[in-house]
Amino acid sequence: MLTAREPLFWERLFVRKAEIVSRFRESLTRLERRCGACAKECRYIYCSLLRVDLLKSRYLTLIQAVGEDYALDPDPVEELLDLGDFFDELEAVRVDLIHGLPQYNGKVGAGDVQKLTAERAVEWFWKIGFLLRFLLCVPENREEIMAIIPAKFPRIVRWGEYRDRGETIFFYEEEPDREGERFKTLLRQSYSYPYILQARHLHRGEYERMSLEEKRMEYTAFEGCSFRGVSFAGAGLFGARFLECRFKNCSFREADLAMARFESCEFQNVDWERAGFAKTLCLPGPPPGLSEEQKKEILVKEEQYNAAVFLCGTGQEGPGHHSSGGI
Repeated sequence: MLTAREPLFWERLFVRKAEIVSRFRESLTRLERRCGACAKECRYIYCSLLRVDLLKSRYLTLIQAVGEDYALDPDPVEELLDLGDFFDELEAVRVDLIHGLPQYNGKVGAGDVQKLTAERAVEWFWKIGFLLRFLLCVPENREEIMAIIPAKFPRIVRWGEYRDRGETIFFYEEEPDREGERFKTLLRQSYSYPYILQARHLHRGEYERMSLEEKRMEYTAFEGCSFRGVSFAGAGLFGARFLECRFKNCSFREADLAMARFESCEFQNVDWERAGFAKTLCLPGPPPGLSEEQKKEILVKEEQYNAAVFLCGTGQEGPGHHSSGGI
């Protein structure tokens, strides 16, 4: 029953994605006022679905502004985001199952139904976060985030069950990565923490003779960056974004570029051999040097990419569904 209802949930979510963003922004506006009233210096925004609410069939997202102590912040500023109507299909199944319990002669109880539907609610909540990850890339959709977190900090939004169990769905840092020092530090740390390169934002960095082979960089954004002699061979770049970047003598050999974006980039002597393109957006057109087979997976219109996000979210497209690997 739940599996049958899930496509309806995702379709409704996608059709009403503008409403999701609108509600999210309104909640953030209220959160910003609360932070201002109590002089809270926000370092992170955390959005969580609490299972204790699910016991009461409350599908509410708790949004918290937390300081530098993050998970240990004893006094977060809180606001609610009501997404209950997006879980109507799930609630209908829960009610039907509860009413049907007598036929199981005590072998299945209300606790079993609650556990089953709560697990599915969390899965659906992750799908909302997956969609928001793409929607928040649009500058006008992130204005409230910028207002809450001071510019001296990276703007970070986390999404999950609670502060220690979530993923970064938004990361923006205004300070340029001069001489690539910030990225070099992350690269050194990645040997101990492989996922530290995911969902980052690097602005105006210059990177030369650097090996990023086999690195996990899903959803990372490079804006106005220059790459010379950099190897992305075998790197995981699902959903990554390259905005107004320059590449010279670089390699993407066997890299995973599914759902990635290249916008207004320049390419000179780039190796694309066996690079995995799948619904990859390239504006204004495919980069030079691609095979005819690779070009078949290139998208050149924003609406095509939006459709790909929908198909990926339903599990109909994209390698490995849309797993981002525990960011």
